[in-house]
Amino acid sequence: MKEDPWKIMVVAGEASGDFLGAELLSAVKKKYPDALFLGVGGDKMRRLGVDSPFDTNHLSVIGIAEVVLRLPDLIRVFRYLLHVMDVSRPHLLITIDLPDFNFLLAKRARARGIPVLHYVSPQVWAWRSGRAQRLQYFIDHLLVLFPFEAEIYAQTNLPVTFVGHPLVHQALPWSMRAEGVTGRNHVRHQLGIGHETPWVVLLPGSRHSEVSRLLAPMVRACQLLKNALPAVRFVIARAATLTDEDILRHWPPDCDESFKREVPILAGATYDLLASADAALVTSGTATLEAALIQIPQVVCYRVNNITYAIGKRLVNVPFISLVNLVAGRQVVQERLQHEAEPQTLCRDLIDLLQDEQTRETIQAGYQTVRDKLTRSAASPFAVVEAMLAKGSGRVQVPDRHP
Repeated sequence: MKEDPWKIMVVAGEASGDFLGAELLSAVKKKYPDALFLGVGGDKMRRLGVDSPFDTNHLSVIGIAEVVLRLPDLIRVFRYLLHVMDVSRPHLLITIDLPDFNFLLAKRARARGIPVLHYVSPQVWAWRSGRAQRLQYFIDHLLVLFPFEAEIYAQTNLPVTFVGHPLVHQALPWSMRAEGVTGRNHVRHQLGIGHETPWVVLLPGSRHSEVSRLLAPMVRACQLLKNALPAVRFVIARAATLTDEDILRHWPPDCDESFKREVPILAGATYDLLASADAALVTSGTATLEAALIQIPQVVCYRVNNITYAIGKRLVNVPFISLVNLVAGRQVVQERLQHEAEPQTLCRDLIDLLQDEQTRETIQAGYQTVRDKLTRSAASPFAVVEAMLAKGSGRVQVPDRHP
């Protein structure tokens, strides 16, 4: 008799969570083509069968002030997911990032007897360190992306597996691709950019709140750079979670109209754009890691609500904000946070990246350290999912807690 298909609930927010969820669900689908996927995800997860009236944008908020403003939306999504749990009774809940929202959901799932796998450790190394001990009471297994994270949980009873970051196999420089230099030149030719023309890519973020705070200083910095280096060209790599209108809505009104026409907005080709450019201005987040793995010199910037920043400044206890510097364990790329993310400073940083060969070489050497650290993993996320499903059916054991 044919067994009932696995029912897996997956909840992910923002573009990075959608990417991780899609990678994992794709592996599940190959082994279990009849598996049913429930929950919330973005376009990538939806294409793999996650059916939901909500998507990642309903959950993509950051900071205390933003959460308060979006609370009605968050409550509506939360109630929907509880209803799905009660009606569909999934065999496994996979929560991806979004710790505050997903941990509340995990507690409700455990109360219903549904095993919980959480993917991406909360930043217990940055703040709220006591959370590391508490996770063991409502999560059955934790997947971590970075090697230093597994060590944090060594004194707990929580099973933890370091799986590395899937971006190391996705975000590749031309030197690691079959197309090589030919591919780089092709992208430049398609955009009408000469082989030797200095070129800067802007990544203003995947959230509406990020674009609203960062696009204007990024664009103004590029205008200043254009005045200093007239030959330089620019392009905006738009996240799939946004539209061109979302970008243009936050374009600085004092920007010269002719300059605006010179800056194309492109989606779906971020890796090719980064790999073909000479420098990047990047919003802090997963995109900084992508730029590092592609070997593009970058400046990292970030701004949040002033209330959120004032509170976070007192609570966060790490020396860096970018994943690149955190993984490397030292400053590899320049970070500009809050008031430092202003046009004149960003312009000077970009000039250094474009004109100082020693700066570029030092950054790229640091990038190699990042790639090396992220590839030293011992398990795949799918292996853990498969083992948890099988354990629930009484067939096999879950992998060891630490690789």
